[in-house]
Amino acid sequence: MTLLVGGFLARSLVTEGSDSVLVRWLPWLQKTPITLYFGDVSGDGLIPVSRALPRDEATPQGLVDALLAGPSAGVGLRNLVPRGTTVTAVTLVGSALSVDFSGDFMELSAPLTRRALFATLRSWPDAETVAITVGGTALEEPTDLLVYFYDEPRDMLVAQSGSALDPRELATLFLRGPADPRLIGLPTDVTLNSFGVNPANGLLTLEMSYVPSLRQFALDHPEAVRRVLEGFIATMTTAFPQVDAVYLDFEGHATLGLGQCADMLRSAQLTPETLNDERLLGRYLG
Repeated sequence: MTLLVGGFLARSLVTEGSDSVLVRWLPWLQKTPITLYFGDVSGDGLIPVSRALPRDEATPQGLVDALLAGPSAGVGLRNLVPRGTTVTAVTLVGSALSVDFSGDFMELSAPLTRRALFATLRSWPDAETVAITVGGTALEEPTDLLVYFYDEPRDMLVAQSGSALDPRELATLFLRGPADPRLIGLPTDVTLNSFGVNPANGLLTLEMSYVPSLRQFALDHPEAVRRVLEGFIATMTTAFPQVDAVYLDFEGHATLGLGQCADMLRSAQLTPETLNDERLLGRYLG
């Protein structure tokens, strides 16, 4: 479904307080989605997993507990948090989320593990700052950013690490495409024509070229182009605090190909609520 949030369009799986027939028949709608980051068994990327928790469990504590519990079996993911790690304290004061773990500091300091921990906690909607300690000793937050590209054979977004000083650099980095040949982004001849951030509402506007290769990509892979745009939006809306939503414009085109992605273009898009639906993972393992 589509919701209007703060003047922005956002796709949502949850209807707060709704007693509609739809909610009664679809248990997913009676729950609150969270995002967890696990390891990719076939590479060094992070896989964001969208999971629905009962609303009374959808708390920062519930988020951390779900991360420690790890991914569902048979979905091709691995838990990056070492076995034996426990959580000793979870506090949310205003917009500051703090978590203290009990475990091996060196193991929890591994780069990919730290990325998974901080990315998971930063996905909590009320958290603007995140602090993690292990037995009271601060865990340093990674300085690299997450760039989301698409693994088409497995139908999942994969977060790769990248470096950018500002949103313009990050958009350029995304358009350059993934280093991993198994992942795809937009055609590399798509260029950034115009860029701007409105400080009043956090809206990032990206005007890009509409090239024949993009149209052909949308025609040949209509679902893939949609997922790539979701990854682009997630990349741009989760990296810098001054960006809350992104407006994608390909030379004024209302669609890509023959009607693809009409709801994602030329309208403000928030971070996708569902990046990789856990219920659908594991269908294309290989």
